[in-house]
Parts: sequence; C-alpha cells; structure tokens
Amino acid sequence: MDQESPLFRTFRTWLVEQGAYIHPSIYFASGSGSFGNAVYTKDALDGGNTKLVSCPFSLIITSKTAREALGRFVGSSEESPLNDNETLCTYLMLHICLGGIRDRSLAIESLVHGPYVAILPREILTPIFFSEQEFELLRGTNLYLSTLERKEGWRHSWKRCQTWINLPEDVFTMDLFMLAQTWISSRAFPSSLMDDSPSLSSSNSVQILVPLVDSLNHARGAPVSWSVDDNGPQQKHKSKSLSIVSHYAAEKNKELFNNYGAKPNDELMLGYGFTLANNPEDGLSLKLPGGERRYRISRKAGSGVRGSEEEAVWNEIGRRLQEGFAMDTDDLDVMMVELEMEIGQVLPEMISDLRSRLPTIVDPTMRQLEAVRPQVQSMIYHYVQGQYDILDDLMAFARRRLKVAMEKAEQLGIDITLESGEEEEEEEEEEDR
Repeated sequence: MDQESPLFRTFRTWLVEQGAYIHPSIYFASGSGSFGNAVYTKDALDGGNTKLVSCPFSLIITSKTAREALGRFVGSSEESPLNDNETLCTYLMLHICLGGIRDRSLAIESLVHGPYVAILPREILTPIFFSEQEFELLRGTNLYLSTLERKEGWRHSWKRCQTWINLPEDVFTMDLFMLAQTWISSRAFPSSLMDDSPSLSSSNSVQILVPLVDSLNHARGAPVSWSVDDNGPQQKHKSKSLSIVSHYAAEKNKELFNNYGAKPNDELMLGYGFTLANNPEDGLSLKLPGGERRYRISRKAGSGVRGSEEEAVWNEIGRRLQEGFAMDTDDLDVMMVELEMEIGQVLPEMISDLRSRLPTIVDPTMRQLEAVRPQVQSMIYHYVQGQYDILDDLMAFARRRLKVAMEKAEQLGIDITLESGEEEEEEEEEEDR
C-alpha cells in the first residue's frame, strides 16, 4: 500500500505470512494518528460488525514464550531469575540490541518478532521521557512522585536483567530498557483476552503483547468488542486468533480506534503518553496524615453515592477527632453535630493545603511555554486541571456537609462560631449566591 512506510509494509507482509488478518480497507500510518502511529481506513466502513484485525495466538508474546526464547539465546537450561515483566522487556530489547551481539545468527533464530519491534515508536511522551524543565511542571502532584518511583524501580530491574543477559551496559542500555518498559505499559493486554470469553479484566491475568491488535489507538467509549476465533483445520495456520470487531461506521481516511477501558489521566500519561481533556475517569489519590490507606477521590465528589471515597475520608477524620470529644450520652446529638462541624473545618483546610501544592498551569491554547513541547504542555494541563477540579468538587462536598451540620446546630440551639478563614469562605459563598 503506497500510504504505508517501508517498515509498515514489511510488518504487514510478516503478519499475513504468520496467519494474521488485516481488513482490506485499512492501512497503517506512521506518526500521524491521535497518539503517534495509527490505523486508518482506506475506504469507508459501514456500521455493522466489522472484523478489523486478527492476531493468531502463535504471534502473541507471553512471558512463557519470551522466557523460552531467552533460554535459547543464553544457552542455559537454568531457570531465569527474571520476573514476567522483566522477561518481556528483555525479549523486546534484544531485538534492538542485535548490532551489539556477536552471535547474530543465534539471536535472529531466537528473536522472531523483529518486524513488530521495528514499528514500535522510538519517541514516547510519558513523564519518564520528559525534559528536566517539562518534568518540573509536575512537581507537587502525585504523578511527579509516581514517575520518580517508577524510574527508580526500572533502574534496579534493568541492572538485574543486564547482569543476567550478560551484555555490556553500552549495548543493553538503561534508556532502551525504559523505552521497552514503556512499550509494555502502553501496549500490553491482559492474558484473559486469550480465554474463550475474552475479557479486559481478570484477577489472574498476566501481561501479553498482541502484535497488530495493539496498533489501534484509544478512544474512550469506542464501540468495539473482542472475539477468539478458531481458524479451523482447513486453515494453513491452525492457531486460534484474537480479533477486534468494530460496531461503528467510519469514513474514508479516518482513524480507527480501540477502547482500552476506563482510565484516568494519571494512568494514561504515566503508562501511555497521552491524556484526555476533561477526562471523567480522573481521580486524585489522598492519604491522611499518619495513615496508610490511600483514598481515590473521583470527579463530582459527594454526588450522593453512598459509600464513596469522600464519605470514607469524612468519616475517618471524624473517627480521629472523636477521640478528643467527651462522650456525654445525654447530649449525644449535640456532640455529633459539633463533631460534624469540626470535620467541616478540618477537611477544607486539608484541601486548601493540597491545592496550594499543585503547580501553576498554563492553558496551551492561550500561551505556549518556552522549551516545553506542545503535546507535553497539553498533557500536563489536562492532568493538573483535573486535579484542581477534583479538589474543588471535594471542597464543595465538605462545605455542603458543614452547611447541613450548621443547620442542625441551629435547630439544637448550639452557638456557632467558625474560625475566621471559614467565616470568610462562607461570606464569599453568600456573595456568589
């Protein structure tokens, strides 16, 4: 196909030779999609149940097949010390390291996914690969700390893999290792997709890589489904296949999408290198001082869902404060109302403190920051703005609860005296109303 680059034409030929299916009306485009490489329509597709692509199980990279290939490469029957993730990563890396491997024939014989690895993106926009100036824009967020933790964990993992595979550090490099790890985080699917009834969620799943199927980018809510097809004895390749079936119409030369499921922007940015504006799946991780539990606060906090995380935060603060309240059973109603009002002052203080730590963000449509790539600025803006929105929703929840407590206090004849900061906030709300 003249629209495709030589790398993708080689990839297509390899796939077909191995028994994969590619709808005749789609083609691969390099770096032109919503998030890099993409799959496009050559001709319009109707809105029926259209099988877009199908990958035979024999082409799927599992930790088992990767471990077997690595065993052949190192020429050892001893059990590998690498975990499943490290095994996948090392297997991918060796395809890139061929130039530094002396026995190329052994490597080529053991590493059979060369055309697949060749089309994987070399430039990825996860925070791991941000410049120092770009990364500083995340300081004060949970994602900043998560990135540092991930990078440190990968550094230890890289050294373990490099030592076992016994290749020089300037061949089996840390930079390539982080790139391969990001391929896995952005492209891996759960092994439950290989079940007879494929599913994206299973507690017993492990990571697998599915060439071709992972070529479609993500669109939230895209109407697609998965199927496991039995190729049958009459087929040249008798292995089962994993297919993506679309249930939507697509015009000519439009990008086709998969649906990775509900994912918040922190997960999308850290693992995939993109974000969604006003992502309804966004969340904020909140840890109370001295506690171990992390509460996941979502958008529209306090929207009336019983048992929500914000309710759990409110109750935990109350439990802690209750230890300092005199338990007078004759005035239990009074005590509970006073406790609620106390929570209604403590929680907003915590929220204000968290909000003050978030970085200042600049809307990329208003002003482009110097020395910051436009895509990176947009991602940071989407993510951080979501964190602000969630804290604002949580603050509104706390104020609603405080207002209810104050109304009950008035009914019980309790004298209401708020701290000055809280009084100012209440006055501002009155002015807004």
